[in-house]
Amino acid sequence: MAQSLIDYVFRRLALDYLDFDTRSAYGIYTADERTRHVETGSYLPEQSEDDLEDELASLAQSTPTMPTPKPAEPVAAKPAPVEVHSSAELVEKLVGHASDAPMCFTCGTKMRPAGSCYVCEGCGSTSGCS
Repeated sequence: MAQSLIDYVFRRLALDYLDFDTRSAYGIYTADERTRHVETGSYLPEQSEDDLEDELASLAQSTPTMPTPKPAEPVAAKPAPVEVHSSAELVEKLVGHASDAPMCFTCGTKMRPAGSCYVCEGCGSTSGCS
């Protein structure tokens, strides 16, 4: 499974020193885990029902009880934002004054400054500069 000698060394170290969750995030599994995946479709070891019941009981004991939430007060509705179709229109909305960019001849979207020229964000055409 390793691509080089260094890859093999680090995979071996991962198998020896990392836990299952960390190794599975990196895609590194033992031979037994790979065999289990071929047979069952899962890398995880099968747990007996007694193990599951013990785990659920310990989780139930360690879970704190949550206080009953208080009813929330209604929030006033905010007005819908003005639609912005290009970054030039967004800058105009934030700054408060309009730029003198022309409309695109191809698609009609307001162009944005790009150096001494203008570029359309909708279709990519320019105002004559290359």
